Amino acid sequence: MLETLAQRDRATARHSAAVARYARELCQAAGGTHQEQQLVHTAGLLHDVGKTSFPDHIFAGDRPLSNDDWEIIRCHPEQGVEIIRQMPGFDDVAEIVLCHHERIDGRGYPNELKGDEIPWLSRTISVADTFDVMTARDSYRKPLSHPDAVAELRRVAGSQLDGRLVSVFVAMVESRRLAFVPKDLDVLSELRASGRPSLVDAAQPVWATVAAA
Repeated sequence: MLETLAQRDRATARHSAAVARYARELCQAAGGTHQEQQLVHTAGLLHDVGKTSFPDHIFAGDRPLSNDDWEIIRCHPEQGVEIIRQMPGFDDVAEIVLCHHERIDGRGYPNELKGDEIPWLSRTISVADTFDVMTARDSYRKPLSHPDAVAELRRVAGSQLDGRLVSVFVAMVESRRLAFVPKDLDVLSELRASGRPSLVDAAQPVWATVAAA
């Protein structure tokens, strides 16, 4: 799946590997079990696999996206679930992927879940996803510095993102404990390094909402 995604769009594949690594680090720091760390890492690698179905012009980024384009983009969690559920034993991964664009305040998608209705590992991926979109050099906007990205995470904590997980993640950023350098990562190397996981049965913000893509 990741090889297919990398062939369609290398930046999205790199982003998926980054989110997987950040989410695993955050899960560990937040007290997640080893199984949960493996599970969230796998879900992070696959969280955008639904984007393989996008038409080419969305990946091209050579023109503004239309309302119809955004409707297509908002379907990618459900499309990802359809792909992931073809693999036996990946139902827990599919649930995490389905919910990774839900918001604490209930304004996310696809099901407008709120608060603890959202699986905590999905909330973990949401924090990692938002941070990488803001800071990556291959994102579609000029990257933010880590201090500016931290300020934005704090601003949307409790509305878009889980406040406790933001606090844990910010502490990791500020103490330089994140063990990932996006520009140096080959996504398929990250997949090989992960091994086979053990799976358990108002005004629009300027930066945080771009992670909803």
